[in-house]
Amino acid sequence: MQDYEDSTAFLGAWGRYQKEVFFLICVSILTNGLGVFAVVFVADTPAHHCLIPDVNLTADWYRAAIPLEVVDGKQELSRCSRYRLDVVRNLSAQGFIPGRDVNLTDLEKESCVDGWSYSKDIYQSTLVSQVWVFISV
Repeated sequence: MQDYEDSTAFLGAWGRYQKEVFFLICVSILTNGLGVFAVVFVADTPAHHCLIPDVNLTADWYRAAIPLEVVDGKQELSRCSRYRLDVVRNLSAQGFIPGRDVNLTDLEKESCVDGWSYSKDIYQSTLVSQVWVFISV
């Protein structure tokens, strides 16, 4: 095989055109990288818990409707379950106070049938929160 320089001699010397093309290719690569890194922020999953729809609940029952779980040594609201809403609604209507009149651990749990409520402490919206809102509609 011939020498590389002999093989590419017909292309010409490294001139202004080659420099411009090289520069434009580099600029396009930078913007592609920025788009890839944007996914880190756009697709983050914010803190969330089961959505409690607008029902007639006292403030105490509204706060108690999501069970607490220990995650990494900290108590957090459950991301996957809530206490059965019909039971919570009945107990609230009867005037029972959660934790005092009713042992919350005895209540039956259900999955997040009405969707999720996402925290807006860090992001106003993300791809995850928008897609799950769209799917649950």
